[in-house]
Amino acid sequence: MRFQVLGMVGAWAGDSWIEVRGSKMRTFLASLLLARGRVVSDARLMQMLWDEDLPATTQAQIQTYASRLRSLLGAEAKIRRQPPGYRLELPAQDRVRLDVVEFENLAAHGGAALAAGRHAEASKLLRSALSRWTGEALGGVTDHLAAVEQPRLEEARLTALEKCIDAELALGEHQPLITELTALVADEPLRERPRVQLMNALHRSGRTPDALRAYQDFRITLADALGLDPSTEMQELHQSILTSFPPRPPIQLRTRRNWIGGPALPPEPNDFIGRDSETARACAVLTDSPNDRDLPMVCAISGMDGSGKTTLALRVARLLRGQFADRQLLVDLGGRLPEPPTAATVLATLLTRLGVPAAQLPDSFADRVELYRRTLSGTRTLLVLDDADHERQVRPLLPAVPGCGVLITSRFPLAALEGVERIALDVFSPDESVRLLEKIVGADRIAREHRTAVRIAELCDHLPIAVRVCGARLATCTHWPLDRLADRLADPQRVLDELREGDLDVRERLMPAYLALPDKSRNALLRLASLEPGPFSANTAAELLEMSMMDTIDLLDELIVAHLVRPEPLTADRYQLPGLVLALALDQCVLSKAG
Repeated sequence: MRFQVLGMVGAWAGDSWIEVRGSKMRTFLASLLLARGRVVSDARLMQMLWDEDLPATTQAQIQTYASRLRSLLGAEAKIRRQPPGYRLELPAQDRVRLDVVEFENLAAHGGAALAAGRHAEASKLLRSALSRWTGEALGGVTDHLAAVEQPRLEEARLTALEKCIDAELALGEHQPLITELTALVADEPLRERPRVQLMNALHRSGRTPDALRAYQDFRITLADALGLDPSTEMQELHQSILTSFPPRPPIQLRTRRNWIGGPALPPEPNDFIGRDSETARACAVLTDSPNDRDLPMVCAISGMDGSGKTTLALRVARLLRGQFADRQLLVDLGGRLPEPPTAATVLATLLTRLGVPAAQLPDSFADRVELYRRTLSGTRTLLVLDDADHERQVRPLLPAVPGCGVLITSRFPLAALEGVERIALDVFSPDESVRLLEKIVGADRIAREHRTAVRIAELCDHLPIAVRVCGARLATCTHWPLDRLADRLADPQRVLDELREGDLDVRERLMPAYLALPDKSRNALLRLASLEPGPFSANTAAELLEMSMMDTIDLLDELIVAHLVRPEPLTADRYQLPGLVLALALDQCVLSKAG
């Protein structure tokens, strides 16, 4: 049996369509399916079925819907009454499938393949994911359920489609994508990514005037609708097309002269907020007089995924353009990937970008390190080594000569690196969180609902990426009161689903730290999530985990380093799971039970 929510809600038994008649029945079934094995409360079912217009016989009607669905679906799907609501119990996935789960799994694998540069594989996986859609999601349900759930499902579809098109553009399939992209921008006139992709496809197909016209149309539409300008990325693409340079080419410079005065870093966001002391400290480290040092100046920024480490590094680099006028290079070390690139692989990329032809790259690792350091000798170069995985990956990438600077970002403190100034980046302060919302949403709107804005920031744990996602959603949904988003974030079962917008996904940012844990530590984190929300003692954790106090403290220290547990300030041996980490752990508990 295969259940369908990415289209008309219903089910397939083999090749036979099982029609679920009536919007209320479809809404009841869809609510249970989207809960993925969790209990759906009576209160939520009533809201999705009738909103505020409740009939006098609500409970009896819900029981009737449950009974009818049991008869319709047979033994393959068991609808159980479990206070305070109902739960749909499905057998193993090899017997019963759910299209939205298949879509999400394929899209995740496709996104990983795209990030790793496996474009043909990414295209295949993402097209397979998109084929699970047979129409508008949640077809035939009530308006109440559609209003709550359709936007996030549609956003996930659009994100997968954009990634698929990215992969196919990388494969050189420009002309075939133009028709699809033209339809997409017509359906989503305020969405920038498809317009950028259309400009690229048109330009690379020899239709440069049409690419420029696509930019002008979008600029006018965006200004009329929201009073905004296109992003820096889109403006740069427009300029590159105007000057007849290929859009965003890979950097392959053949002589050092090409680098002089040419920084190769993207700009930081124009709504950068706070981080004044961290910025000043990093700048001070990297502007230490080279005459007083025999080694490069190195600063490592560590912090939780989504805390803004890369953004801070880019801001510092921009402020120090005069200090490092020869070269500024950003290198993604892939610390969040399942298999980050090795130092040897990164060195090959760096040497190519520094002007060494690929055919002349040394075969041995030691020779590559020597050539790399010799190439940087006598230059004023700033390297931004972003998302480092561990010390072994970073050490060979450090220049061995004065005059160069290195900014490293990592979720780990990289404590074994010698001669490094470390900056631990915390989440935003409450004031910084609200200021970022003001920058994105507008100061007047935030001022009118200031208390709710503070609540939204708290529900985001003041994690910068989460606050940014909320700002982006509110900026798009200009008709929403702020408490509508706040109420959604308050539900621990859906908070991570709400914290997604475009290519920003808080769950996706938090998962690598969780997946990198050893099995024993991962299981311990899931058990800690069963405690009452709030601070807990090491003694409580030891009793729950059935471990000695010393082993428990070692485990909690490991989780602190991974930014999955936070020590309580000024109190020894007391800890707390951040709210978003708790939501992730509960999410994984449900998935492990379902599996």
